[in-house]
Amino acid sequence: MPHTKVTLEDIALRAGVSTAAVSQALSGKGALSQATRQKIIQMVEELSYQPDKVAQNLARRRASQADGKRIEGSKRKNLPPPGIMVFYNLPELSEVVHLEIQQMEEEGFDVSRQRQELLTAQKPSKQKLYQLYSQVLAAPPLPGFQYNEPNTLSEIQQQRPDKLPVYSSSISTSTLFDRIHGAWLGRTAGCVLGKPLQAGWSRQKVTQYLQLAKSYPLRDYLPRLLPPPPGFDFEPETSGCFLGEIHGAAQDDDTDFSILALHILETYGVEFTIRDVATEWLSHLAYFGTYTTERAVYRNLVWNTHPEEAAAFANPEREFAGARTRADLYGYICPGRPAQAASLAYKDAALSHTKNGLYSAMFMAALISWSFACPNIEQAVQVALNAIPHNCRLAEAIQIVLATYQNGQDWESAYDQVLLRCGGYSPIHSINNTAWVALSILYSEGSFTQALALAVTCGMDTGSNAGSVGSALGAFLGRSALPDHWTEPLHNQLFTAVAGFRESNLAELAGRTAAIAQRTLLQPPYVE
Repeated sequence: MPHTKVTLEDIALRAGVSTAAVSQALSGKGALSQATRQKIIQMVEELSYQPDKVAQNLARRRASQADGKRIEGSKRKNLPPPGIMVFYNLPELSEVVHLEIQQMEEEGFDVSRQRQELLTAQKPSKQKLYQLYSQVLAAPPLPGFQYNEPNTLSEIQQQRPDKLPVYSSSISTSTLFDRIHGAWLGRTAGCVLGKPLQAGWSRQKVTQYLQLAKSYPLRDYLPRLLPPPPGFDFEPETSGCFLGEIHGAAQDDDTDFSILALHILETYGVEFTIRDVATEWLSHLAYFGTYTTERAVYRNLVWNTHPEEAAAFANPEREFAGARTRADLYGYICPGRPAQAASLAYKDAALSHTKNGLYSAMFMAALISWSFACPNIEQAVQVALNAIPHNCRLAEAIQIVLATYQNGQDWESAYDQVLLRCGGYSPIHSINNTAWVALSILYSEGSFTQALALAVTCGMDTGSNAGSVGSALGAFLGRSALPDHWTEPLHNQLFTAVAGFRESNLAELAGRTAAIAQRTLLQPPYVE
């Protein structure tokens, strides 16, 4: 008896949800709760659902052609082939076109006609949306766009305002381990602290919750209010991240990427390539363990898109903050060598991001690298600013924060000025969130607790931002100087979803990282 083909409707019926919800779960789009998504995934596994073979073959055929015949410099390479439209329902395809219009507009292209056409379209077909998408990608530059934002490493280096320094003094083995251990602990503590709020909460909403919890200004992990006040619900996966509930660091995609970066460096060395990063993603990460930009690129890799083209292929979220959250290890293993740290971060980031998404990763790696060497944390921010193009939108946002700080104004003034300039960006965009990171580091005045408190209070991508801030302050201060109330609940234990690393000891991870850093320091300084 022939096997009956399982449809989206079958899965929806069994899971008790709509077919649209099933489609969103399979594509990684939409705003489904974790419980609903898991229920759908369970039904997919139980029913052995497989996408339509004709659609799969169309996707593979186009992807193979892209791998063999790469088209350099063409905007049309980030246009999905028509056959892939079967993987999108109408709302999803409309969302992709909308996001691409916004992204192209932010990059300085004239998409006003396409925006108006999308707004006024009455139930457009997939073919019409696809046609509109192709027009968006071919849009002309806006006259007078003031920024110069290259994508290649050599062009980025040419656009830097100044040469990056090299720390010439030696770092003892014990000091190096202490600082790297502090960085790992700081990153992990920040991710745990910010995870419950990582839903794009505004500064106002975060402050309101902290005031209700009698924890403003924040000085420790987040208290849980039971029952939660209306409008302040938390996702189930935040369990184990609240004050008094922490017994080791819960799994988080940000710390997963830190462990994966260490594995990349141990496997391939500093000579790793973008293709190596792609291989590690597919070998060690689960598709549903990635989000937004990273999930889009993971999908592209499965479709056999060339790794060096995956960032620009059907990826309208290519300037989001994910690459920055993956950059820390490259700062750890290049203490006092920010140029090398930035170049390594670029290779990792280039798999998934472009322009300011790249720059944010390079900025973070350079900042952490110089945190091992600088006498004050402000200098680390200034050096890291020199790692990115001087005339890009990210540099402008960070310069606003730096100028406000240097003028003696308070952090709220710096926040307000950045919000006025960057308020239109997504809550998980690289520009606004990296500006919050710079703000938190500068206004911390070297205090670990103050840095984490500011990173969370600014809102937006709180877990990623607090992780980056904790990483930099941990490298600056070292393990021995971190307050016990942040480190003791972690028990040096980190749970992950990275294949082969279910549970990791932070001190052991620090030791392995320090071994790579020592080999880096034995080599001549990196020359651009």
